[in-house]
Amino acid sequence: MLAEERRLKLSEWTRVDGRLDANVAANNLDVAVETVRRDLDVLQRRGVLRRVHGGAISLDRLAHEYTIPERYGQNPTKKRLVADVAASFIPEEGCIFVDGGTTTECLAPYLMNKPGLLVVTNNLTLAGKIADSSTQTYLLGGKIRPATLSAVGAKTCDDLRELNAVVSFIGANGFSLDAGATAFDTDEALVKKTMMANSQERILMVDSGKFGSTYPAKFASFSGFDRIVTNIDVDDAFTDALSGSGVEIALA
Repeated sequence: MLAEERRLKLSEWTRVDGRLDANVAANNLDVAVETVRRDLDVLQRRGVLRRVHGGAISLDRLAHEYTIPERYGQNPTKKRLVADVAASFIPEEGCIFVDGGTTTECLAPYLMNKPGLLVVTNNLTLAGKIADSSTQTYLLGGKIRPATLSAVGAKTCDDLRELNAVVSFIGANGFSLDAGATAFDTDEALVKKTMMANSQERILMVDSGKFGSTYPAKFASFSGFDRIVTNIDVDDAFTDALSGSGVEIALA
């Protein structure tokens, strides 16, 4: 196969799947992984994709904000597994912050009928799922972002600054060792920062499919979290780096 034919396939696989694993691609093309890496370097210089550890990601992942239906369709099993593990860190009583997002929303079954617990959230869908149980639910005010059905803005952050949480459960659009935890929207990033600042413990809930992706608004470095909950298939390079930093890793 000619080099340009190979690069065309790499470009197409990355565009369709959103992410390309260099080792998998090398096996599929029956070439050395170093050959694939050189091809990815060429494609990055052409502006076709972005190189990340272990492969590449589509530039669409850096510029495109997924709709709610699209998010529900992305790695639903992995998100539920992350929530299953993160749920073990929910206290029986006290105040907790739960961020907006489809991953943190998976905590809903574990937040119901806990009368000693106060759940403070900007996630409209999550609040609707647990509000009719015995759990105390506080829905933050603010401007609603249609793309996420979450409250954001100055009013949301003002409400948060009046509260203190035992633990905050935070989601992210992307996560990388270089850029840290990132979000698509700066207003949502500010809400995440405020939740973290007013929490005794900070937990990032992120499925392994988001590792290596970077979005415009950085809200925390990985060392800003006490614990990161992700899937067991995450790249070893991430777990090694995170463990070496003192951040606890919980694998689902």
